[in-house]
Amino acid sequence: MFRSRSVVVNISIFLLTLQGTLCLRNVQLLVPDSVERGSRVEMKCVYDLEQEVLYTVKWYRGDREFCRYSPRDVPPLKIFRIPGIEVDREATDSQRLTIQAATRTANGRYTCEVSADAPSFQTAQVHALMYVVDLPKSGPEMQGLKQYYRPGMKLKVECVSHNSLPAANLSFFINSEPAHKQHVWHRVGPANGSLWNAYSTIQFVVQKHHFIRGKMKIRCTANIYSIYLKSNEQCALEERVPTTPDSLPEINEVVLYPIHRMAETSDCAVKTCDATVATLFTILCHMILFINDD
Repeated sequence: MFRSRSVVVNISIFLLTLQGTLCLRNVQLLVPDSVERGSRVEMKCVYDLEQEVLYTVKWYRGDREFCRYSPRDVPPLKIFRIPGIEVDREATDSQRLTIQAATRTANGRYTCEVSADAPSFQTAQVHALMYVVDLPKSGPEMQGLKQYYRPGMKLKVECVSHNSLPAANLSFFINSEPAHKQHVWHRVGPANGSLWNAYSTIQFVVQKHHFIRGKMKIRCTANIYSIYLKSNEQCALEERVPTTPDSLPEINEVVLYPIHRMAETSDCAVKTCDATVATLFTILCHMILFINDD
């Protein structure tokens, strides 16, 4: 009885030792975060078996297994079909899985499960999300920007991105700087079928610092995950207001009156006039005396 227990203990120690030296490590799932609907998609499940042997690699979409690779089986690759997810057999192996054309069914969470063979039978799971999107056929459109602005004027511009799923994220920039959130409003609306339009409006009062060398640049950028990024940039000019010279200071007018001076030659005439007056005065006095005597 004691000997049997010893054998069991020895086997357990041996298995633990094997698990310590033979280990499944560094399991990673490489999946694009977003793909365009109808495009070909390649996923990779990479791992390090060290000295262990691969038992199986299983692929799940959500909780449903749709692909399995078992090197001991013949054939090693098995496909469990999910409508809308078509696996390319020729481009799928122990570390790679390829979907021929992504449909909306392919949107969701993917899991790669790797299992080592005996004696450890270690298993590891890794997960990743992938979004299948419909991209806009053209870049964002801007409306409402005038050609000229001056400080104090109100600016209002609307940006629209059409027909996508999901709706694009819109952002405004002023001279390459993000616009203040309180100046921007966003909304979405239905488009064709299951697609959506994205709308964004920016409104603010133009200030002097918005102009750089007499120009103000307004840019609208539309992005969808990491797969789509397009911009529309327009330029407005600073309106030059004609300047008038400052009013002249009030000046009190001075009226100059000409001063006429007599010529020096007029002294004789003045003296002659004075003598005449004196003579007349003397005659008048004599006449008065003569009248009194009578």
